[in-house]
Amino acid sequence: MRVLIDCNIIVSAAISGGVCLRAVAEARDNHTILVSEEILAECRRVAGYPKFSEGIRTRMHVLIEEVTLRADCLTIPEIPPETESIADMDDLIYVVAAHVGEADAIMTGNIAHFTEPSYGKALVVTAREFLDMVGG
Repeated sequence: MRVLIDCNIIVSAAISGGVCLRAVAEARDNHTILVSEEILAECRRVAGYPKFSEGIRTRMHVLIEEVTLRADCLTIPEIPPETESIADMDDLIYVVAAHVGEADAIMTGNIAHFTEPSYGKALVVTAREFLDMVGG
């Protein structure tokens, strides 16, 4: 399965582990993770927020680098305005990356930010739904 992982999943995985950490590990070990420089930049920026403890920031950076080492990095074309129907325009990069990378899923903790249940063939799923889909 080809999957994009929203930054909020990485944050949750680093903070609380649990389902999000299992979903990231499943994607990393058994599927193709898709990223772009823009998505990686967002993750690294968020991982540097001072509101997180040093330990959480370190865990986020480790997860980001583990994902990066195994991911397919996509080149994203210029994103035209009004490309897709989406509640948070900051998440538009995931929708465009899903199209470019022919993703099967966009894994996110913010389902409400995505106004459609899927974009192209990419289903918008939570970490739990991703694990259920892949039998994890």
